[in-house]
Amino acid sequence: MCNTWNMTILTILTLRVPRDRSDDVVRYYRSARILEESGAASARLCVDAEDSGNVVVVAEWPDAAAYEAWQGAPEREEFSRGILGAAGGAVDAGGQVLQVLEE
Repeated sequence: MCNTWNMTILTILTLRVPRDRSDDVVRYYRSARILEESGAASARLCVDAEDSGNVVVVAEWPDAAAYEAWQGAPEREEFSRGILGAAGGAVDAGGQVLQVLEE
């Protein structure tokens, strides 16, 4: 296993929300400026083209320390509550943390 501390990290967060609430979740992400507030080097908010109930966030972090800082940020709890509210209380979340080995 590689040392991730100084490696670029790519994270993929998948939020499973009711299809009729995905627009509300996207609106919340935009209005709360979650991607901008995260501190990620870059981030993309996506909706599955075949299933709008899958909202996906792909973010690139300069290193593990930057991602860990976001994981521990106090505003994440407020954002989580906002996402849950936008989704009508129904969110199933899963994610991956990937090491970028080559660009």
